[in-house]
Amino acid sequence: MPDSTATPLQHCTIDYLQDTLLGVNPLSHECTAQITESGEGLSLRILWPWPKELTKAHSITIKAPTRTYHGDLVDAQAFGSDELLLKIALQPGASGG
Repeated sequence: MPDSTATPLQHCTIDYLQDTLLGVNPLSHECTAQITESGEGLSLRILWPWPKELTKAHSITIKAPTRTYHGDLVDAQAFGSDELLLKIALQPGASGG
């Protein structure tokens, strides 16, 4: 059995927190993405457009059609101008139906 599972591209809402000099800003972004679960984390491949603040987020909640995930952003890498890959460490017990 594989140790990772990927979903097809789907509509997601990403709620995230960003630190600023004046405190923490709660932000949200709707996108088309592919979620790949692997062990204690997941990868989120987002198609353009995405807000540049998303790459500096710390706490992230991903609301997909069938599940919700909560975690911390570990890494963000853009591939070309049309794809962003986020690596997220899931919080224990943080994915649900």
